[in-house]
Amino acid sequence: MEALGLIEMWSQQIELGKAQNEQMGRQALDQVLSQLNPSEEFRKRFSDATNNYIKKFETPWSAQEIVDVWAGYYGPNFTDEELDKLIKFYTSEIGKKDVAISKQTLTKFTEHFQRETQPIYEKAIREYIEELKIIAHECDCRKQ
Repeated sequence: MEALGLIEMWSQQIELGKAQNEQMGRQALDQVLSQLNPSEEFRKRFSDATNNYIKKFETPWSAQEIVDVWAGYYGPNFTDEELDKLIKFYTSEIGKKDVAISKQTLTKFTEHFQRETQPIYEKAIREYIEELKIIAHECDCRKQ
């Protein structure tokens, strides 16, 4: 898995996802604040709510944990000898087998993390919206 660069790839994916989630949270906050004129205290509460929301979207798995799941689906399809050949002869016949099994594995792998992540996202969005509603109500700072 290291030779294929999977840990590095997933580390990059995690960072990209983190940046995207932060951008989404900030855009939501900007949209809410464009309709309000909160005091500094409430501005901080809105900002804290956004930070909490962003944190809930952070990938709960490390790149190594993701690669370990990948290996659990991928590795059993090969012997140790075959894996060694993949490292040395990726364009050989065994390389062709790798491509075919990688396609099968990718489907199972993607489905796994979609199932695992969906409840996390749904819960975070519900909690974020409720928190923003409470703060907006307490703020009573709609633009005139």
